[in-house]
Amino acid sequence: MKEKLRMILAVAGIFLLLPLLLTVFLSGREALRIKKQWNMESVLPMLMCREIPWEYEEEMKKVQAVLTRSSLYLRIEEEGMDGEAWEKLWKEAKAAQRQKGYQQAYRSMEAAVKETEGEMLFYQSKVCEGVFHRISSGATRDGLEVFGKMEKGYLLSVDSNWDMYGDGYLSGHYFSEEALREQLEKAYPGLVFTEEPLEKQINMHKRDKVGYILSLTVGNKTISGEEFRQLLELPSSNFTMQAADRKIRFLCKGQGHGLGLSQYGGNVLAKEGKSYQEILRYYFPECEVKTKKS
Repeated sequence: MKEKLRMILAVAGIFLLLPLLLTVFLSGREALRIKKQWNMESVLPMLMCREIPWEYEEEMKKVQAVLTRSSLYLRIEEEGMDGEAWEKLWKEAKAAQRQKGYQQAYRSMEAAVKETEGEMLFYQSKVCEGVFHRISSGATRDGLEVFGKMEKGYLLSVDSNWDMYGDGYLSGHYFSEEALREQLEKAYPGLVFTEEPLEKQINMHKRDKVGYILSLTVGNKTISGEEFRQLLELPSSNFTMQAADRKIRFLCKGQGHGLGLSQYGGNVLAKEGKSYQEILRYYFPECEVKTKKS
């Protein structure tokens, strides 16, 4: 009787495991892991490990959890996120795992995700992108001024003057005239320079109200400040330019695009005892933090 019962249980177990075994056989063990773990909440801690300094305050990590979740939600809505897309995201998120202290950092990010489970940033009853940067120039930027689009109206300019005391707030970046000219000509085929000194052919003619360059002319071409700073790998498009000894220096304020949350500023507020909800309300005064109803 016992043998018969064991046989019945074994056969039942095989039938229960059959879909699992077929998945492994047809797609490999990696696909099995993906199918088991792919959901928004499970991937958030890994994404956060790439996006925020690990030593930041716990309340600031909760802020980041809300913002990262909001952006990921919109990405899923836009792209559909099939298995291949999830796998790509997973591989990108795993990049930080080789760093010392990762496991401890991961646990703290995981705790922040659990504390804010399902919470996202809403503007006019819709989930909006969780926009952030590392350090502002002393105030965040106005989204409507930068993009000219009403849907970016939730990105308001707010004071963040404590950022000016942060490490990396002010930084100088030097290029030889020859190297800079070569880099620009390579990026923009057809770019025409005159015989004038190069610094006279880079004109920053439009800034926003907090000092970030909206557009500039390089030779005969007009480009955005963000495009220029990404091309030269500058930390910010809030910069001035000086020339000396055949070198050109870009003196930058802040780190990142300057829109939305200043992570450094948010961490200062967290150290002062502000909750993650209060920090989000400060940097996104037009938005609400809530859980999306299905």
